[in-house]
Amino acid sequence: MFRCLAFATFLLTPVICFGAAHEEIVRLNAEQKAGSQLVCHVPLNIIVDQKPVTLDFKNSMTVISNRGSTRTYQVIATFVPNGTTLPVITQHYRLNVITDETGQTQKIDPNSVSVTSPYSAEMAKNNESQLRNAPESYQSDSMVTVTDFPDFEIQGYENGPVTRCTIVSDKSNG
Repeated sequence: MFRCLAFATFLLTPVICFGAAHEEIVRLNAEQKAGSQLVCHVPLNIIVDQKPVTLDFKNSMTVISNRGSTRTYQVIATFVPNGTTLPVITQHYRLNVITDETGQTQKIDPNSVSVTSPYSAEMAKNNESQLRNAPESYQSDSMVTVTDFPDFEIQGYENGPVTRCTIVSDKSNG
């Protein structure tokens, strides 16, 4: 039923380095101090029991460490059907990201993955397995547009939905 959620999570994990000019990406990355959050939303349209359902995919990524071109995040991803407040599924994992001159490589730490669902333990178990086995991915800088720093948008693959993101600074870090 929600098998696509693991794949959607990995493809849509909007860790900043997609597509603006590389200088803008470097600036967005530098804004992500330890303790700050990267928060992104994207509507996902899926079919469940032959009916269209729109989910709000929210990715809240707390910066654990930022060493310039290498960042580590603690991610909480939720999938909430429109008109409700309870997530169908919630994913927790650590994400390692390495930035180069044209994009970023993302890899989920398989030992950090935990998935819950109030609806189906089997769905959560299957989704957890998919995330644990997700391959490393590479995403180009060319998909990001800085709208109003530190806000930015990521164009989905094949004209898919636009992900809207912002960086929320940890006030205690200055």
